[in-house]
Amino acid sequence: MTTPSGDDMLGRGLRLLTVLAGRPAGLGVSAAARAARLPVSSAHRLLGRLVEERFATYDEDTRRYALGSRVLELSRGFQRSPAGYSAAAVPMRRLAARTGLPVIAGILHGSDVLLVLSVQGTQHLQLRSAEGTRNPWHATSLGKALVAGLPEDEREALLAGPLPAVTPRTVTDPGRLRAELAEVRARGWAEVDEENEIGVRSIAAALPPDPSGTPPLAISLAATVILTEAAQLRAHAPALRQCVDDIAAHRAP
Repeated sequence: MTTPSGDDMLGRGLRLLTVLAGRPAGLGVSAAARAARLPVSSAHRLLGRLVEERFATYDEDTRRYALGSRVLELSRGFQRSPAGYSAAAVPMRRLAARTGLPVIAGILHGSDVLLVLSVQGTQHLQLRSAEGTRNPWHATSLGKALVAGLPEDEREALLAGPLPAVTPRTVTDPGRLRAELAEVRARGWAEVDEENEIGVRSIAAALPPDPSGTPPLAISLAATVILTEAAQLRAHAPALRQCVDDIAAHRAP
């Protein structure tokens, strides 16, 4: 078995946690060891320590390991920190109250958008956009807003990568996406219509780059197609831009 260069105990433990994060139903020690590219004996020892520290749990009946409650504590601590985009929470809540729609914040992570913060709206029919969820950048308004602001070489690298069809309406042609990104830069916000999830449309706008080096953040408003027409959602673009401006004005220097 080949392990990454510079492998150490901390790196191995973090790899195991990453593996468990992707397997909500849990894994046996052999499967976890294979996924983390570790010897079974090392994985067993590390998983035992993670259980002791409550970063993992062990089910005696199924003999499976899963994430533990300590991970949730870390997640909540991250959300309250400047790196966790805590400055975005209040403006996002105001936008959700003003529009009645869910407000979601995300960052670009590789070729995916990682959702980092969400606020539910007041509409009877709510969307579920869990923090920690990943979606392909090209299928989401968050992703298009973020990628539109990248340097040209980085944009082109993403356009040259895999662009799978998430739904029948996902735009997968690099030329069409390139034109969309130019339009996003011109008007200041992006939109998708059932490209990532059938029955859902959204608009998004990105914050300017953070001088601190924190990954760029984008904010989206999402809606169900049965409750909100495209024109109605677009009419909220000024309020979305105001939310983005408020976050940018109050983030940590």
